[in-house]
Amino acid sequence: MSGPYSKFCGGGTDNDGNMEDCITIAELAGGGYVLGDSKPEGTGRELRMSASEITAFAEGWLTEHGPAA
Repeated sequence: MSGPYSKFCGGGTDNDGNMEDCITIAELAGGGYVLGDSKPEGTGRELRMSASEITAFAEGWLTEHGPAA
């Protein structure tokens, strides 16, 4: 990886501040990204995507679901 993980969190925190519903993402050295799950059972599970793959996914998601309110 070429940088630290960042967290992008959604709802479902049960107002306890633990922020378990987060997607972690870090840039890979040489290009691409690694995505993870912040929940304890997600430890060690990663999804690696090229820049074009993650862009296509994000564009497809926004087309289907619209931007967040």
